[in-house]
Amino acid sequence: MGTKFRTMLAPIGLSTGDGRRFQSGAISLDALPMPFEWVRSREGGHDGAVSVGAVQTATVATVKEAIAAGYVSAEAAKGLDAKMEAVWATGEMFDDADRETMPTLAEDVATAMHLMTEGTLGPSVDLDSFVGVPVFEGTDEPITYDDYEDYIIEHDGEEPKIELLVTEGRVRAGTLVSIPAFAETARPLELIVEDAEDAELEGDTQAAALIEADPAAEPVLDVAALIASVAQATRPLAGHFSLPALTGPTPPIFDWDNGTVYGHIATWQTCHVGYADVCVTAPKDEAGDYAWFNRFPVETEDGGTVWAGRITVGGRHAGLELSASAAMSAYDTKVVAAHVRAYEDEYGIVVAGVIDRLAYDPGTRAILDRRKVSGDWRETPNGLSLVEVLALSPGPRAHSEPGFPVPGTFSVNGRQTALTAALGPDAGTLPVTRFATGTLDIAGAVQAALREDRKAEAARAELAADLKRLADNERAVLAAALGQSD
Repeated sequence: MGTKFRTMLAPIGLSTGDGRRFQSGAISLDALPMPFEWVRSREGGHDGAVSVGAVQTATVATVKEAIAAGYVSAEAAKGLDAKMEAVWATGEMFDDADRETMPTLAEDVATAMHLMTEGTLGPSVDLDSFVGVPVFEGTDEPITYDDYEDYIIEHDGEEPKIELLVTEGRVRAGTLVSIPAFAETARPLELIVEDAEDAELEGDTQAAALIEADPAAEPVLDVAALIASVAQATRPLAGHFSLPALTGPTPPIFDWDNGTVYGHIATWQTCHVGYADVCVTAPKDEAGDYAWFNRFPVETEDGGTVWAGRITVGGRHAGLELSASAAMSAYDTKVVAAHVRAYEDEYGIVVAGVIDRLAYDPGTRAILDRRKVSGDWRETPNGLSLVEVLALSPGPRAHSEPGFPVPGTFSVNGRQTALTAALGPDAGTLPVTRFATGTLDIAGAVQAALREDRKAEAARAELAADLKRLADNERAVLAAALGQSD
């Protein structure tokens, strides 16, 4: 039997970042079981998804009702409106697949479950029988292109915020993605292991939750631990993530005996060697808390939850044309070598945390022992924000030598939008002007559809007028002919 899961698939009545919203009463469920899939790479939508489990039960219910029915734990539901409706599901992962007879399935499931335990995946839904209408944001009344134009006139040229309201849709599958349309679905995603005291998932999939419910009751009702924590055999100490007292610029130090890491990833006084006539140094965090980097909750042994970022290993930096969210998604495919919290001190940007057990692999350890790491900054509402730290592998000097800051830069419309502390992009790479958002342009699509509807309406009116003129002419010709015959 595989590991059980429970999750929210989609909230109802809340908007996605790209402007979609499910209307209350609009969602129905296909026959069970349904596929539970994982999208390996961001090819667009859920293209390329593979099955890694099965949805065995599903319902549309409020948060309060879902807690009572065992679709979510009270702990995971903290912060959610008890009256909010959502699509909920429970099911089973295929991690019991035989690695000898089904190696591809076993690898897919192991990878997906590892990413789930790292908190880097969230579920979404696949719908068919889909019906949607354009509405002004927060309303349920369909709009026309005339409504759209009237709004612009009434608001001195201001564009209205438009949503696509889904009025009918049937759920056919649940799909794990790196950036779910609804951010609310990531936290309630829970893996559940029965008899958890004896439970141990192999390799990348170690994630156990203690079952506190009556053994005679449903095993999904009460869970003591969530999976959104560092994939460690034991929980780290909170002190490992504290700002270290360094006496000067300090390259990252990986203490393999104690399982800790600390040091600077950039210094304030080191110039970007990519600029010949100006000194460009590492960006300071405007808010001072490095929230875009310190975005993963880590459960500690003695200090509750610590928010930390990652040091990843594998290949090169994410493409400089990517947005912050898309870049973060790109790093999800790499090996997580450590979870560290970022700070600023008088010398530069310093990180401190714990080494992940996966980093003890000889190949990964050899890369980390080079002590050459490179930050990745992306444009956010707070300016350039640190989103990831990559340990550089041996290879061409442009991609293996940081000496921070030794970054390549990327700009859109004259402003800097990305900065990586490696020497630069691939030779021959041309700058692009498109700034990828990683989301669908729902508002733009709706506006285009409204324009097309108006054009079609105008064409229909013109055709009707032509037909009327033709009919009038024919009647006149017929009348004349009849008059002549008389």
